[in-house]
Amino acid sequence: MAQIEAVQAIWNGLLDLVYPPRCLVCGAWQEEPLCPACRHAIQPPDPPFCDRCGVLIAADKSLCPACELGPEPPFAWCQAMGRYEGVLRQAIHRLKYDGKTALAQPLGKLLAASLERPGSRLLPHPNASDQPAFDRVVPVPLHPSRLRERGFNQSERIARIVAQEYGWRLDTRGLRRIRRTKTQTRLGHRERAQNVQGAFAVRTSDYFAGQSVLIIDDVLTTGATVKECAQVVKDAGAVRVCITALAQDI
Repeated sequence: MAQIEAVQAIWNGLLDLVYPPRCLVCGAWQEEPLCPACRHAIQPPDPPFCDRCGVLIAADKSLCPACELGPEPPFAWCQAMGRYEGVLRQAIHRLKYDGKTALAQPLGKLLAASLERPGSRLLPHPNASDQPAFDRVVPVPLHPSRLRERGFNQSERIARIVAQEYGWRLDTRGLRRIRRTKTQTRLGHRERAQNVQGAFAVRTSDYFAGQSVLIIDDVLTTGATVKECAQVVKDAGAVRVCITALAQDI
């Protein structure tokens, strides 16, 4: 094993001579996949946030459209690290569509740090309990056929880093996507909700019994996907479900 690692290190060094490492977003010459300038350009979204569920909303609102029209959502709180624009949008595209999986680590660490931002209700007060804030971290799953096409689940890569940062348990098997859905990109609010209805299932009916669960996605738009996931997880016995994502598109 040590010999393999030594050979890999030499090979990586030779590659760096021929192709010096660059930021995978802006192309700047440097060692990290996401340079300091790009990291600094990713800023938390400004309020207002929905008083009920926490998602980013328009300036003249106090509740998001879903909370205005319907009952309380199946999750206790939902927040994104930033707006789906600029450097953050580019980084997500490079990770998700260009296969630049090295971006998962810096993006995951930025997301982990964002959970503790002022005003967030994701984490309890530090002195409230010695128990972890979440028993399981659950990435939004891809359908097996789409996973084979892409080769990886970007939400899982990000969730893995968040779980490692806090010492929480990553669970990639409890929640499954059982129906391949249309891409949500070109669908309206109602169509998105219909598209993901019945698309997810859990391994057993009480799989998350008595547990606190954090669901992680890459981008929130209408929230239809994470809402469906949260409902399935809650129906399987979870006592508290929260949502976080890299970005929210509004």
